[in-house]
Amino acid sequence: MKKKSPVVFMTTLACLAALMPTSAYAYLDPGTGAFAVQSLIAAVAGGLIAIRAYGRRILGMFWRSKAPPEDWPKDTSGNGHS
Repeated sequence: MKKKSPVVFMTTLACLAALMPTSAYAYLDPGTGAFAVQSLIAAVAGGLIAIRAYGRRILGMFWRSKAPPEDWPKDTSGNGHS
């Protein structure tokens, strides 16, 4: 039998602990809801700004080069591939 990693065990244990129902005797006032909505709006706005700022760089890694293979830069690492 294969021995499991302690990281996997701790992660599983943490997930199970987070999913266990507990009683929370707390009062949530309207300010808490407003804070949650404000956080959600800020996360969406931040995500949109990040996509706008870095979107072309990230998508550029997946676009094909329009240059034919003979125009590609030559490999100078010396590992035998050209």
